[in-house]
Amino acid sequence: MRVDVMPTHDVHSFYLRWEVLFEGKEKALLAALGGPVVLELGVSNFIDLSGVKHETSTIKVPIWPHAGQRNLGQSRFSDVDSRRRFWVNLQDAVGTTVVDWLYDARPASLGKEGHVLSVPEGVTPATPAP
Repeated sequence: MRVDVMPTHDVHSFYLRWEVLFEGKEKALLAALGGPVVLELGVSNFIDLSGVKHETSTIKVPIWPHAGQRNLGQSRFSDVDSRRRFWVNLQDAVGTTVVDWLYDARPASLGKEGHVLSVPEGVTPATPAP
């Protein structure tokens, strides 16, 4: 499982559009679980669909099932560093956290409430000044 991303921006905001791609038998494993799987990522400087800026928030990325033929999503930020942290966290979480959990999960182990995998934002440490 991996994520392809497309960063864009306008005068006021920084956008990140993504697609979660399944490889090998991952779709079959997800379908066999019996419930939904959601990835919840912590973010900062997030702008919601109403245009309201949130200093901290979470973005829920549906892993399974997802709407439509392709698993697409998008987010909007007021700060390029926040977008970059989310970008790195999204790719890392899908490629490691979700995949590791998926291969450890037993078929039919989820109920209708499903499972939420939470990943905090984890601000990267500042680089010391030279």
